[in-house]
Formats: sequence, C-alpha cells, structure tokens
Amino acid sequence: LRRWLRKREFAFSELLDQKNSRSRISVKFVLRYASKRQLKGLDCLYVDSIAQVYDYRHRFPQQRQIYLLWHPEEHSHGHAEKFKEIRKSFSGKIIVASPVIAKQVSDHIANPPLVPAPISLNLWEQREIFDVNASRKDILLLWKNNQHGNVGADIVKALKAIRPRTSVTVWCWGLGTRDGALAALPGVVTVENLTESQLRDLYLNHSLLIFPSEFEGFGMPPIEALACGCIPVLRPDVGAAELYAKDGENSLFMNNDLAALVKRLASVLDSPERLRTMRKAAPASILKFDPNTYGPRILMAAGVE
Repeated sequence: LRRWLRKREFAFSELLDQKNSRSRISVKFVLRYASKRQLKGLDCLYVDSIAQVYDYRHRFPQQRQIYLLWHPEEHSHGHAEKFKEIRKSFSGKIIVASPVIAKQVSDHIANPPLVPAPISLNLWEQREIFDVNASRKDILLLWKNNQHGNVGADIVKALKAIRPRTSVTVWCWGLGTRDGALAALPGVVTVENLTESQLRDLYLNHSLLIFPSEFEGFGMPPIEALACGCIPVLRPDVGAAELYAKDGENSLFMNNDLAALVKRLASVLDSPERLRTMRKAAPASILKFDPNTYGPRILMAAGVE
C-alpha cells in the first residue's frame, strides 16, 4: 500500500497530460468509499461495479456518474432481477466493455456505448519491439478453473499424441488451479502468481495461447498475448473476441472437432513462416485497446467535454 501511495498509477492519468489539462483537472484518491464531503466539487464520478452504483446513489448526483460495465455481475453473484433494476433506474451514463456485455443487458439497457478496456502500458509497448523471428516454446495454456482447464488439457493431450515433442506451460490462475492442472497433465510445467513483467515474458516465450474459456465479459489474456506476438486459440464468441480475433490471420478458433483442431495447431507450430505472418498481423489488430487514449474515450462516450 505504501509503495502504491508513493507512486500512484491511475487508469486515467493520461487525462492530466492533455494540453492545458493540469490546470483544469484534478484526481482525488480515497480509500474505500468517498464521503459526500470528499465528492463535493467533482464534475463527474466513475464507478465500475453494481455495488458502487448502489452505494453512491445518494452520495453523488447519478446524472453525473459514469458506470463502466465490465460484466453482468449476476453471473457470479445471482440476484439477477435486483441488479437489473439497479441498472434500469441508473440515471447516469452506462458504458460497456464488449459487444457480448451489450447483448446480455439489451433487455434493460438499449444501445449502450462501447469502450473496450485497454491492456497495460507495459504489454502494449511490446507490439513494436517483439521479434517475429524469435524461437519460442509451443503452448501456453491458461488454467482459469478446472472446468475450462480440463478442456484445454484434452487439447494438449490430443496434440501431444500426434506431435509428442510439443512443449507446454500451464499458467495457473486462481486458488487450487495448480492441483487441477497437475492432476490432468502430470509433470507439466506450471507457473502462477506472476508479476506483470513475468507475464510479459511468458507471452513472449510462447507461440500459442490456449484460452479455453466459454464465457468472459471481456477476456483480456488473448489481447495481451497478441501484443507480445503469442497467437491465441479461443472461441470466436468469447468476451471481446469479435473486436479483434480473425481466424487464421491473428488467431485460431476453437470448435467441437478436437481432432481437426489439434491437427491444425500442429500444422501451425510446424510452419515458422505461418507463425511469422500471424505475429506480424497481431499488433495492428489490437489498436482498439490502446491504454494511452482510454480516459478520453470514456469521457467522449459519456458525453463529457
């Protein structure tokens, strides 16, 4: 906490770097929830959870609140009707992070503006410097939970059956996922609790990211991977995929035909020229996720000048 307080990294800090902005814009940091006194004098308030929408409904005018909806939280917590009612009665501006979210809330929010989430600046900068010709390991499998991880494990086992030399690293994301990964893939190399620099190096050192998730509100890892020239293997309708993923160009789409999928993965891994071509296409495909202009895009979508 002390380290963060000494060097505060704020998602919208680029706003302060705009021409003449420093004399007009200030940012206040508060722990937990801000009081009415702390909020006094602000032009607008940014919230990004249903809990914040509820907690600030009487502390700050909702007409001047911006609610960024990352995912409909009823998928994780239940209370669907209650959450829908809170969103329906919200009088500020609701912005969604992906087309999938817009579709899921379309029964109570009509045509919300879309502002895709940005990747971190550290990973964004890799777009211009990663080596398309670098030698890499083969497969990075994201094990987010055992349900989706086991789908990825089936792909890995089928791939190694036709291409035994395939190298695999499992990125364990969450409590207990390492045990599940080792149970499904005994002896596999696992990594967990990564710093951002370690994550960057992980992407840079692998050719393909298997992202077997069936549902994401956004789904950041495939976009991060593309910034580092690591080609994602994912479902075409997961999270924000429709904003960037093009099958055979910068991504490889999963389907229900396991045999055909692993044959295709093996073919790509055995074709350095094809991998180079896909890596070269990666940077231009993720321009929508530029962290340098994220704050202004949010304000523009909310109609704040």
